[in-house]
Amino acid sequence: MALTGFTINPVVTALAVRFAGDAPTLASALTTSAYNTGIASGSALAGQALASSLGVTGPALIGAAFTGLTLLPLIALATTTQRGPARSVTQNNPDPQIPAPRQTTEATSTRS
Repeated sequence: MALTGFTINPVVTALAVRFAGDAPTLASALTTSAYNTGIASGSALAGQALASSLGVTGPALIGAAFTGLTLLPLIALATTTQRGPARSVTQNNPDPQIPAPRQTTEATSTRS
């Protein structure tokens, strides 16, 4: 859970700043506030789940639910983002419109 939490935070912040337009500082502050709110509410809910009939499995279920709730908007944002046209970069694939340079072999160049 910690690995997921620590790796998602920078991605979400970068996406929020990228789509923030004229207010990147506000977007960064709001994502940080959302993390802290999630930590506080997750701790409170996990404590209540621990005291409930779920027992020791309660906090793990709360953590899994919070992870899913974090991933849902991130996946939705990633799949609905409009990207520019695909750009293919290849090597040794000349443009058919431009003639290839004439290759000379060593044998023909030494005869001259």
